[in-house]
Amino acid sequence: MNPFPAMRPLLLLLLLAAAAVAAENTPAAERTFQQYKEAAEKGDPDAMHKLGAAYEHGMGTNRNLTEAMRWYRKAAETGLAVAQEEIGQAYLRGEGVGANPQEAVRWLEKAALQGRGTAQFALAEYYGGELRFVTSRYVEAYAWAHLFANHSPAAGKSARHDAFLRTIDNQLVDKLMLADAQKRLAELEKLLEANQPAKKKDPAKAAPDPKGAKK
Repeated sequence: MNPFPAMRPLLLLLLLAAAAVAAENTPAAERTFQQYKEAAEKGDPDAMHKLGAAYEHGMGTNRNLTEAMRWYRKAAETGLAVAQEEIGQAYLRGEGVGANPQEAVRWLEKAALQGRGTAQFALAEYYGGELRFVTSRYVEAYAWAHLFANHSPAAGKSARHDAFLRTIDNQLVDKLMLADAQKRLAELEKLLEANQPAKKKDPAKAAPDPKGAKK
């Protein structure tokens, strides 16, 4: 008779976890990791982000959250929005760094104003988590939630997003609060537009048509 019957499921879980880690550290994964590392050390922002993800998830190397954050931060400081969002989420969750809501908001805003819908919604949830009719938090929650709704494609939205937006709209107390929230949304729209890359002019449209020119 087994004197430690409860250890069997635990042992099985440990073995499965070890197998999963081993599966991520195949020769191919290790080669890819080295490629990311070489490119990241040469200053490639995308490779920096991918290297951070490799460290975070233990792909081709041992899992190391400290190194993950170091490379995410390097990529984020170049202006890479996806890395900025990773840093912000890490500060929200306290993974790899100490939880710091102020730093989380700072990095998430950088990503959100470059058009990262997931960062916009993360900010809406952060501000909307403890509304209780606190006007300043409501204004931010409303603005970020509606910015997300205005710019995210239908495929990027879910029932969770729709439910959150309805909750925000149902929290309205008076017209003055709504006016403040809509003013903040207009500010965010302008900041988002300012951060978008300039559209290149179409030479065919810019050049006058020789056939239509007067002789």
